Amino acid sequence: MTAPLKNGITVLVHEWVTGGGMAGAPLPASWAAEGHAMRRAIAADFAGLPGIRVVMTLDDRLPDEPGPWTIFRVGGRTQESDTWARRAADADWTVLIAPETGGTLADCSRTLARRGGRSLGSTPEAIELAGDKLQLAAFLSDRGFPTPQSRRVVPSLPLPTDFPYPAVLKPIDGAGSVDTFLIPGPLLVPDEAKALPEALLQPFLPGVPSSATFLIGPERQARLIAIGRQRVEVQEGRFVYRGGILPDLEASPAPVLAEAVESIRGLRGLVGVDFLRDHERETVTILEINPRPTTSYVGLAQLLPPGRLAKAWIDIVEGIHESADWPREGIVRSENSVTFDTDGTIDRMKEREASRE
Repeated sequence: MTAPLKNGITVLVHEWVTGGGMAGAPLPASWAAEGHAMRRAIAADFAGLPGIRVVMTLDDRLPDEPGPWTIFRVGGRTQESDTWARRAADADWTVLIAPETGGTLADCSRTLARRGGRSLGSTPEAIELAGDKLQLAAFLSDRGFPTPQSRRVVPSLPLPTDFPYPAVLKPIDGAGSVDTFLIPGPLLVPDEAKALPEALLQPFLPGVPSSATFLIGPERQARLIAIGRQRVEVQEGRFVYRGGILPDLEASPAPVLAEAVESIRGLRGLVGVDFLRDHERETVTILEINPRPTTSYVGLAQLLPPGRLAKAWIDIVEGIHESADWPREGIVRSENSVTFDTDGTIDRMKEREASRE
């Protein structure tokens, strides 16, 4: 059993892209859409808990968003860049959502700690390891986890000819599928890819693009929430992430995914794993570990009672959730699936309503 939450808890939800982190700069459309969807899904879930007050940061240029939360505007000319963190110091917990690109998420985590806030997420060191895809690939490979061969390249220079093609070219610290390309051969690099100062080259492997969502606490035991299927397309040589399907009714828990998450000291809170599931070989290949909430929260919020995931999140980070309470197959138990887009739109749900724990 878990302890009841005390009344009067304040949770600040700071999504960097739409929450004022890019004040004065254009908002990238794909990041803004995903950030908006995650922010609202997470804020609504925490607001579904009795006694929880949710404060949600919002870029000063964006329209009001009425809901069961208090809006804190960020981005005015008189505000400092870390205004949100000073507000977080007054909250009991803070949920940080930001891309790993350019060290943004790790910097936000450090700023939060410096201002005295309490994060429901990972340490800056864990974020830096997971956010550097080349470093992560070496870390996983050295420990025997299944992950693709990875090589650092400069796309404007000739790509290696001794590498297996087709291959995937992507930013070393990218988020989502931004600037991720399918490369048929070493001489067939699109101009957009050549603009990257450096990138990661990996073989294009067979398998179903999938994701697993875990909660992990201070004791470093990863608890599975659900496994989903990613909707990924290749358009004009670029990979495009369209959302996902949760849960994946054909998938079964793969212990190696949890073991990989547990191997990184400092991962905490909600963590996502992107992987390929090969039906024929009955294997998984780990592609990335996301040290933060992902768009999957949009689908999970449709399959669980309001506040169910939010409470488990706080409990596990506080170290008060008993392992015996947690099913091996995850807490999403449904014979039906929900499909979601990156902007938070729910495309469809199978005819029978998804069961709710």
